[in-house]
Amino acid sequence: MRNRTFWASAVTTAALALGLATAPLPAAAVPTAVATVAAAPTASGPQNLSPEVQQIVDALPALRERAAAVRADLGLESNAVQDALIEAIDPTQYDCPAANPPVVDAILPDTTGWTFEQRLAVLHVLLFNMALVDAAYLPQTGPFTYGARGEFTNQADRTFRDLKGFWDIPSGDIQMVPAHGRSMLDAEVKYRVFTVVYGLNPAQSRVSADLVAKELNSAALGYGDLPVFTFNAYAASGGEDLGSYGTAPKRIALGDGVFDGFAKVGLGDVAPQAILAHEFGHHIQFADGLMRTDLPGPEASRWAELMADAFSSYFLTHARGASMQWQRVQLFGQMFYQLGDCGFSADGHHGTPNQRMGTALWAYGLADSARPQGHILPAMSFYQLFAAQYPQLIAPDAAN
Repeated sequence: MRNRTFWASAVTTAALALGLATAPLPAAAVPTAVATVAAAPTASGPQNLSPEVQQIVDALPALRERAAAVRADLGLESNAVQDALIEAIDPTQYDCPAANPPVVDAILPDTTGWTFEQRLAVLHVLLFNMALVDAAYLPQTGPFTYGARGEFTNQADRTFRDLKGFWDIPSGDIQMVPAHGRSMLDAEVKYRVFTVVYGLNPAQSRVSADLVAKELNSAALGYGDLPVFTFNAYAASGGEDLGSYGTAPKRIALGDGVFDGFAKVGLGDVAPQAILAHEFGHHIQFADGLMRTDLPGPEASRWAELMADAFSSYFLTHARGASMQWQRVQLFGQMFYQLGDCGFSADGHHGTPNQRMGTALWAYGLADSARPQGHILPAMSFYQLFAAQYPQLIAPDAAN
């Protein structure tokens, strides 16, 4: 997969709370709080739907199938591996916590008062990652702000500038753009995502786009700005043919929800830098050809994600990078890496929480040892050290 998401599984599994038929996920990937939300009417439950809504309900199976196929191609979401022979990891040998990270509980909305149409609209948002996909691939106009209220703009702009100066890759053509949930109030945004990126039928896309725009424009759905709608970030390597929109650019798309969500749990001072540094790490991989296409899906993803974690931690704690105290980075990491997963057979596997924290600690050690002289390792030198350390980073860690 050429493009990398920061974190997708928990956002997608929030669809389970809607009570609308969604594709099954591995049990380990389903946050407890999501699974225990009060059940909602099923897609076939209400009998007095408008013709437009019924049309959308009838089209759901085909829409889900198409969404899954395109998301897999873009690297947008974890998908279960069909052939058990390519499982890369034995899940009995790794420690994974059962409790939700606080940030997950902080962003999950109360769905009990949502109408059937609202649930149906949100299902589309989650299945198609609308705001994030539009931001990553299709034309955007500035000036850009980050966070639902723009409060993270200065942090994001400064960090992006610092990352370009820190790492020795060509980065002048990498764009950074926001993914605002409120953008989905514009039916044309959703229409072009459906038709251009997912290749869906224009007539059906128009009906679905109009429904989502109408239903999201309500207080119950935060006028599109509920953090769960955009709780993600995405590194797009560019180069895809988008028809009349030309060639997709190299981009980092930053969802408002991921900044706002971590701010809710007191980590708004570190999350923007950490998230952006992780996504920039993927662009280092794109530039230097560091992806492992020779590995099975889960192991290739874990390789890429742990490496991006390492690039991020090195920058965050280096004296000439973000120069953050390790204790603050660690506090963020302890929560963020729980958003990693134990979906060992999923193509989007990010590594276990312990592996992710261990990787960050290893990279911090490199940065800390360089502080007296302030030397920045070239990206390829850092990669070679990571590759040598990788077997230790992924070694079984279960206590029993």
